[in-house]
Amino acid sequence: MIGICGNEKDSDVLVTVDLNHEGIEIIIESKLKKMFGKLMEKAVKEVIEEMSIKNAKILVQDFGALDFVIKARTRTAVRRAMNGGEK
Repeated sequence: MIGICGNEKDSDVLVTVDLNHEGIEIIIESKLKKMFGKLMEKAVKEVIEEMSIKNAKILVQDFGALDFVIKARTRTAVRRAMNGGEK
């Protein structure tokens, strides 16, 4: 199951979650990855741990989002994936 949330706009993030994956894989795509990549990954990890997700491939395409936006988009993308990709 795949869930997507977010936009490709300034100050936002597009998060794609695929629950049909063995283990956890987080991919960060951002112009700011060198400076903030670890913080973006930490925000995603906090959400998936909180939601008890053990298997997921998560693609984070960042366009300058703050950490609370990344967390919210990740949480919604996971829920959509769990509901069969429904919006």
